[in-house]
Amino acid sequence: MLRFRIDWPNHIIGFFIALFGILIAFELDEWREQKKELALAKSAFENIKKEVDINQNILHENISLNLKTIRKVKEILIKVDRNLLFTGSREEADSINKKFGKLLFIDVPDESRAKSGWPLHVGLGNIIVPSLHSSAWESAKAIGALNFMPYEKVVSLSFVYNNSRINDELLQIKGLIKNADQIMTKNALRLLLDETERSHKIIEDELVQFDQFVNMLEAMD
Repeated sequence: MLRFRIDWPNHIIGFFIALFGILIAFELDEWREQKKELALAKSAFENIKKEVDINQNILHENISLNLKTIRKVKEILIKVDRNLLFTGSREEADSINKKFGKLLFIDVPDESRAKSGWPLHVGLGNIIVPSLHSSAWESAKAIGALNFMPYEKVVSLSFVYNNSRINDELLQIKGLIKNADQIMTKNALRLLLDETERSHKIIEDELVQFDQFVNMLEAMD
């Protein structure tokens, strides 16, 4: 009767070689996947930073310009009576119309000036409400790139994009400007300008902290 001798050392060696091969393959796959995730997160973050820079510039430029415009309009009110009739000279009215045509307009007919003054029509079209971009942020959320970013990055980005105070005041400004053409008295116009200016100043104050978070993002890789 023939007996076969099992070569246990070679079997054991072969088993561990196969096992190590499988483990190495798993490690390689995991490394490749991790590398892919990190590349995705890095690309998404770079796009977001560019978008944040654009939003930051938009906010600063528009808020600053709008505040200057509001203050100029308030100066004009010195020569406007309670019924929104402009009491200044025709030359002044023409100059204001050239400068603030979309913001407000003084109806100066060709005939001589009426004793009571000329009607002032309010539009506030020159006060531009910033429209902030969020496509890079929304895309990063949709593809899950935020899951592969460090916690501090996600926290900073969340504040920048979800600043409720800035968003609420932008909505407030939109609502105020939308109702500007319904203004019929000087007091109502002054109140609207005061409320609009107040919202702009709140955003201006909020931008101090906003800028801090943006600077933190700029310092991150």
